[in-house]
Amino acid sequence: MKKTLLFLFTFLSIHLTGQITVTSASFPAIGDTLRTAVDGVPEGIEITGPGGNQTWDFSSLQGVSAERLVRLASEGANVDLFPNANIFFPVGANGIGGESYASVNTSRYQLVGYVGPDPANLGIIARVPFSPPIVERRSPMNFFDVNNTDYSILVTFPTDSLPGSITNDLPIVPDSVRLRVAASRTDVVDGWGTLTIPGGTYEVLREKRTEIRETLVEARVGIGPFATWVDVTEFLGGGFLGPDTLTTYVFVNDQEKENIAVVTVTNDDDETPLTVTYKSNDVITNVQYVNTGRADLFAYPNPAINNVRINFLNITPGNYTFRIFNILGKEVVNKEYQISGDRTVGIDIDTLQKGTYLYNLTDAKGKILKTKRLMVIRP
Repeated sequence: MKKTLLFLFTFLSIHLTGQITVTSASFPAIGDTLRTAVDGVPEGIEITGPGGNQTWDFSSLQGVSAERLVRLASEGANVDLFPNANIFFPVGANGIGGESYASVNTSRYQLVGYVGPDPANLGIIARVPFSPPIVERRSPMNFFDVNNTDYSILVTFPTDSLPGSITNDLPIVPDSVRLRVAASRTDVVDGWGTLTIPGGTYEVLREKRTEIRETLVEARVGIGPFATWVDVTEFLGGGFLGPDTLTTYVFVNDQEKENIAVVTVTNDDDETPLTVTYKSNDVITNVQYVNTGRADLFAYPNPAINNVRINFLNITPGNYTFRIFNILGKEVVNKEYQISGDRTVGIDIDTLQKGTYLYNLTDAKGKILKTKRLMVIRP
């Protein structure tokens, strides 16, 4: 018995001593400016197993930085749609006034809903309420905490708001279409330690979030009292539709208003990092960007040597072509991408000669969204 108690005491001493407790002091408040960066092709990032007193090194991250000012919900253009919100911040939505609404009290920071690209990537700017609100952060938050939450989304819009590429795939011509999302999320605070990102090292708790969700598209057909909703998901396909599992690791500090890092990983045993959103400390590896909501793209590093990252921002969902041209106008790179909102891609430019190049992004109709300059250097 004494040996068992000694073992438990030793275990708790090793795994609990030094851990932080996250409180409402870390919740965003009116007037705060939240600065984050996104690395869409992270390298050298390792997701370790659960446990305490860990050290994570994410100092290799590179990303485009953006900032958001936290404002009173009553100042938002869409506040009437989200009556339970008390704060909001503008987000990029291709120049149409994207907004994210939230609710903050002493125990919870919750996402109430947003105006922006639809959750199924159908190419629609939608008003999306969460029912109930999605918990983003709790207070207090400690190692070993476990929480389960469910939420749903139901968004309806007229058929004529859908892109032709969507309606052409439907077996019927409905008068309206709706998205139905049902999600269940389990949050486990499974680790604590120190996390290093560009420009700083922080004491953190790590919360693993596993979300199981199903996204359906339904079409309303029939007339008057005979109208009914029909599931047409199978006719549309796409990676955003049907059942899916999303796993993220959220690293939180007890003072910083931004998450120190949010890592989205592949849905397999390897859990390979796909994207990392992290606190921006205005270091040289980040491209500084104030999100105006307009479509844009950046190349970084610029000048580049062997590889370059292209960050697409506030892009209306659809298919696009990215090109690089040399100074004579000859096309040297041609890549096709499906983009919705923001995305980062990595491109190998090892075969390009030293010099000045132009790059641009073209939509499916051949319209050029932006053209910018890229410098290629050789050591």
